[in-house]
Amino acid sequence: MKNKRAFTLMEILMVVTIIGLIAAIGVPVFLNAIQNSYTHAQNVNIAGVEAAKEQWALENNKTNGTSVVWSNISSYMSSSVTNLSSLTVNGTTITINKIGTPATY
Repeated sequence: MKNKRAFTLMEILMVVTIIGLIAAIGVPVFLNAIQNSYTHAQNVNIAGVEAAKEQWALENNKTNGTSVVWSNISSYMSSSVTNLSSLTVNGTTITINKIGTPATY
């Protein structure tokens, strides 16, 4: 008598089913986490640009509606932000907008 041990078809089907259920739950959660991280990064970048715009406007006596370009606020940004394209999130670059109008993506 041979003592050959192997998995039955039912055991294999159960394992595949469990893996499928875990994937069905995990993949949407993971994709949602990625989207939330993009949104958070955009909000952080907008806050940084807005702070730089406000500081530049205060120091240079600018009022609402004054146009702002990157060269005006670049010195007020974090040292890790070297150019406007470094504020790109998920392929979308930030738009600075005028004083009094929030930056947008």
